[in-house]
Amino acid sequence: MKMSKNIHRWIGLQNSIFYVLFIAVVVLLGFVGQRFYWQADWTQGSRNSLSTPTQTLLKGLDKPLKFIAYIPDDPALQLQLNKLVTKYQRVKADTTMEFVNPDLDPARAKQDGIQYAGQLAIHLGERSEVVESTAEQTILHALQRMSRGGERLVVFLEGHGERQPLASESTGMSKLVETVQRHGFQIQPHNLVRTQAIPQNASFVVIAAPQQDWLPGEVAVLKQYLEQGGNLLWLQDPGGLRGLQPLEALLGLQIYDGTVIDANEALHALLGINHPAVIPVVDYGKSPIVQKLGNVQTLFPFATMVARDPQASEKSGALAWKVDEFLNTLPTSWLETSGILEGNVVFDEASNDQPGSLPIGVSLVRELESKSDAVTERSRSEQRVVVIGDSDFMLNSFVGHGANLDLATQVFNWLSSDDKLLDVPVMRASDTQLDLSETAGYVIGLFFLVVLPVGLIASGTWIWWRRRKR
Repeated sequence: MKMSKNIHRWIGLQNSIFYVLFIAVVVLLGFVGQRFYWQADWTQGSRNSLSTPTQTLLKGLDKPLKFIAYIPDDPALQLQLNKLVTKYQRVKADTTMEFVNPDLDPARAKQDGIQYAGQLAIHLGERSEVVESTAEQTILHALQRMSRGGERLVVFLEGHGERQPLASESTGMSKLVETVQRHGFQIQPHNLVRTQAIPQNASFVVIAAPQQDWLPGEVAVLKQYLEQGGNLLWLQDPGGLRGLQPLEALLGLQIYDGTVIDANEALHALLGINHPAVIPVVDYGKSPIVQKLGNVQTLFPFATMVARDPQASEKSGALAWKVDEFLNTLPTSWLETSGILEGNVVFDEASNDQPGSLPIGVSLVRELESKSDAVTERSRSEQRVVVIGDSDFMLNSFVGHGANLDLATQVFNWLSSDDKLLDVPVMRASDTQLDLSETAGYVIGLFFLVVLPVGLIASGTWIWWRRRKR
């Protein structure tokens, strides 16, 4: 084709338009890149992003979040910390970061409670806390404590053979206590004989499966505490109420004699359970305590039936409660009243066995009328009680099974009226559990216990034999 001047002009015009459009697209992409941000985390367990518990908590905070790092002037370290805080800023826009050299501004460091360089002060509104690690779990626990507005005192009553909250044995509750303490709870064992009263600043009181009878005077103190609007967690194992029948009547409940049994062998094999008195629960009520548990199972060893008493009324001494049976066993379970839990256990209606599904946990709410801080204006508040027919699910030997720890933590949050934290699940370290099938376990065991040792012995023998023939 013959190139004329007009064709050259058209080609030059087309090239000019192309370059103009190309530059415009580049500028537009740069503008969009500044205004909008998107990223994807493809690492195992999304290690480079904030976990779901942290994101849930951040979205529920209504006060600005500020990090103050007290470190020497170190650009590389400051860059790393800025990248860390960026994760929080993506979820909560009003998150800021500030760097302070404690050697140059000791007054500021003292004001924030900084003891030495390298510590991080976290401010949430008017509250603040100092941490020594930038680990997400450490920051999450600090935010949970600050969001409560103060420590929550939980009183564990003792003196009757109750479960020990601070004991590290398998029958103690130290694992649960360590978790809730990081979340802002203060645990205090308390003997009523010593003080004759319950601390007024207690968020709630715990009765953890007493094994000896209560004194009438102690029961009177508990009744007065409940009548005045105190919150209570009552864990009752099978074997009798030990003098706490007046509390049962006051709550309008019926705590049965007997142990809940489920002899479904297929279910036991599926869950790895080898005792019919270890009961799984997957059916939950409408209580806010269990709304975030989903379809996960909780395990209750040696539980008894707890249900509302249909004959209870204010005339019989019961307070006006709104009751929710929020823990329910499977239909294949029943309440065994004979006391025989080994061997071929079968349902016997003639022996007053109760067929499933059975409630083993109830939550109770009572509206209270109390004076507010503003002169004589009246406001409504709630009294909350949880009664569960089992204490074993909170023990060190069982609290790690299923969603037991999640349930126990939710019970603590609900009883302390920290409803916002009910949406925040328990944070767990990722990639700490190795799930192997039974076949894979046998193969690995066979390799390390038989094949590898025999192979080493054979190779050593062969090398020795070769060297001897030289």
